[in-house]
Amino acid sequence: MTEETSQKAKPGRTFDSAYGFSFSIAVGLILFIAGLVISLTLGQGTNIGLIFGIPLLVAGLIIPIFMMRDLFKTNEIKEPCPNCGTIIRTSDATLQLKCTNCQKVINVREGQFVLDN
Repeated sequence: MTEETSQKAKPGRTFDSAYGFSFSIAVGLILFIAGLVISLTLGQGTNIGLIFGIPLLVAGLIIPIFMMRDLFKTNEIKEPCPNCGTIIRTSDATLQLKCTNCQKVINVREGQFVLDN
């Protein structure tokens, strides 16, 4: 008898903000080091090293900031309190807040208000 087992497909890793941050820092570091090496080795007696090295140095500093621009963006949440219905405005960077009307502690999860148990 053959024994059949069902295997669930494991979800693949997603490219979330932690991976994006690490990837952008790695790319910037590689470009900066490459520009530094080219500038110091080929730039001794010729301008060719400076022509390729300086733009790589600058790209190594600017590209990580450009790649991480979505991490610095926040959105506004405007929803009613789950307990009393009072409209509350906050940013999606807020983790926990207290309703100004009913004084209940509210957690903010994925852009939604959830009452604290």
